[in-house]
Amino acid sequence: MAKIAIIKLFYGMTITGAQLAGQLLAHGHQPKVIYFKKQEVVPLDNYDPEEFVFGDVPMRSYAINKEGAYLYDTSAWKKNKPQELQHLVTLLKEFQPDAIGITCLSHAMKQAEAVTAHLRQHFSQPILWGGTGPTIEPDRSIAHADVVCVGEGEDVIVEIANRLDAGESLTGIAGTWCRLPDGSVQKNPKRPVADLEQIAMPYWEAEHFAFINGPRFERQFLPNAHNVDKSYQIMTQRGCPFSCSFCVESFYQNEFGKKDSLRRMSPEKAIRELLYAKDVLGYRTVTFMDDVFTVNPRWLEEFLGLYKQQVGLPFFCYTYPTTHNPKVLAMLKDAGCHAITMGVQSGSYRILTEVYDRPTKIGRVTKAAQEIVDSGIPAATFDLIPQTEFDKEEDLRETLELLLQIPKEMDSTFYNIMAYFPNYPIQDKFRDAQLLASSERLTEDTYLYYFKLFGLTRTAMPMEQVRALAADPKYRADHNLLNPLLDDANMLKPNYGELIELGIQREREKREQDALRQARG
Repeated sequence: MAKIAIIKLFYGMTITGAQLAGQLLAHGHQPKVIYFKKQEVVPLDNYDPEEFVFGDVPMRSYAINKEGAYLYDTSAWKKNKPQELQHLVTLLKEFQPDAIGITCLSHAMKQAEAVTAHLRQHFSQPILWGGTGPTIEPDRSIAHADVVCVGEGEDVIVEIANRLDAGESLTGIAGTWCRLPDGSVQKNPKRPVADLEQIAMPYWEAEHFAFINGPRFERQFLPNAHNVDKSYQIMTQRGCPFSCSFCVESFYQNEFGKKDSLRRMSPEKAIRELLYAKDVLGYRTVTFMDDVFTVNPRWLEEFLGLYKQQVGLPFFCYTYPTTHNPKVLAMLKDAGCHAITMGVQSGSYRILTEVYDRPTKIGRVTKAAQEIVDSGIPAATFDLIPQTEFDKEEDLRETLELLLQIPKEMDSTFYNIMAYFPNYPIQDKFRDAQLLASSERLTEDTYLYYFKLFGLTRTAMPMEQVRALAADPKYRADHNLLNPLLDDANMLKPNYGELIELGIQREREKREQDALRQARG
């Protein structure tokens, strides 16, 4: 039995740690997953630069309300304190691991470097890096780690644990880069994507988890204990049928091949995990984290029938304009879907096709939105990424026109600035001289003017009145004149669990109103 410590940088999205813990336990090894620090949402107009560190890639968005526009960064964390690092060393010495793993997203690479440098002062065990960040930047990662997992990690971590248990070398493991004793780097062959039926269920019990953040040091820790989102998160599939340039899935498809990248576990396996979440862990709502849940109607029909019969919890999922229809939405609603988000990203067909590589017809977006509203799913939102380095003002006007057509019952409560992660296909757009030349380098005031108009389309204000405001040059000259017309609510997008709760509340209110109308005759 090998003992593997896994340091999950930043508490929040907790699936990775639980998945690796379950995989190691299923193969007879002992994991210890340590959630190290929390991410912070930092308003950029008022923060202490001595307190916070921002991620390698800024992750920023605007929140709009009556007070104006606020720019936030969600890639930040509070600087490492000596006490936190000492807690980490203490916990690892108590556990006595055979290897120390670090898993992180792209924005946390410099934090991985800092933590690794500190651990090197106290431990001689091999240090393993994995996750999206190291997969995207293995060259950078192998300068710090002994072994870097490039791609999915479940099979890799088991092979590493088996070799450590047998006293064997960690060289030559498919799906890894390895730093050899002479300092050279061994780049091993890529590993085939995992069969989701063969991967163990995530493991969530407290004895294999710990949490360190500021003065808080919990040797045994329930992974959802401090998460404001109380919904159970599950991924029934990996991969995506689409290849949006700004998404990690497009990088994975380019790096590992699109064939076989989109996989889904059997309905029966998904149900087993959800029954564990409901009956053992006590969850009362479910979030499906699949990039697009509404692909494969045949799978959905079988799964949703089992879900309604055996699980029956309110849930959230993602959809895409071309992957649902009224029949699919009716199945979702009947099975307990109380919240849904549709990826829209832009109302400009130029941006969608030339920048985002997602050629979705605008007419289909508006029809798909109306289908969601007509389905009766009570909490429906859409995602936007309306600010890029390639925009023209015409693109923002087209997005405004789209929002004037999307029913008010659907909401969007944030306006993201595109994050340009290394080696994503969107980076290729910066080598397109014609595309760059067409950009108008819009000012912040231009964006804020349109973002406030976008916000007004989600208020009770009639759409024709929004159109009239957009045609009035005084608001174009001073967008702050729009502030009093905006809503105060929903400055930042609710988390998934809150969206489900909102849907439950709306459903309850509708039933009460229907009963009242019926009583009145």
